Amino acid sequence: MAVNSATSALHIACLALGVQKNDLVWTSPISFVASANCVLYCNATIDFIDIDPTSYNLSTKKLKQKLEHNRSNNLQLPNVLILVHLSGQSCEMAPIYALSKEYGFSIIEDASHAIGSQYKGKPIGNCQYSDITIFSFHPVKIITSAEGGIATTNSIELADKMSLFRSHGVTRDAEKMTETPHGDWYYQQIELGFNYRMPELQAALGISQIKRLSAYIEKRSL
Repeated sequence: MAVNSATSALHIACLALGVQKNDLVWTSPISFVASANCVLYCNATIDFIDIDPTSYNLSTKKLKQKLEHNRSNNLQLPNVLILVHLSGQSCEMAPIYALSKEYGFSIIEDASHAIGSQYKGKPIGNCQYSDITIFSFHPVKIITSAEGGIATTNSIELADKMSLFRSHGVTRDAEKMTETPHGDWYYQQIELGFNYRMPELQAALGISQIKRLSAYIEKRSL
């Protein structure tokens, strides 16, 4: 789902997962402000998990400790966890995914720094251990579309929701409308959405950059 920025992608990812007022989302304190702001846009509460001092990624040990503490003390558990893969290093996705199943929270990967990175031999963004992954194409990232971002997911339902939220909440799908379409030209607003679409000029630049991604990764690995 291509959008005009990774910040927009994070916002519609939270909306697609149903983040709303009185919900709780946890993330890493070592990130750009968008990883937390997307939660505030949804009127939800943000809190932080300490980092691993070696990788600077969110600490799996600290996450488990806080989950156990909150459950033992009848404190609120997170609805969503936003992981940040710092400087292309993947978080420990498999054990964190196991915790998500035990404690009932969804996972968003903020992979703005991790285009082309891998975890256990598979590309980050395949969503094996998460619900949605976000990439950034800002000029300071590995590849750029001048501005832009993208959300990946293996869920048709989440993809459909993000598609609505990125484009004013309008649809041309007759099955989702409240009345019979008046013609092929007809569309209907069924959600409160945003103008988050990626412009075609940015998309064209992004496609040209993707063709160079392998070379960029190889050069950075030297």
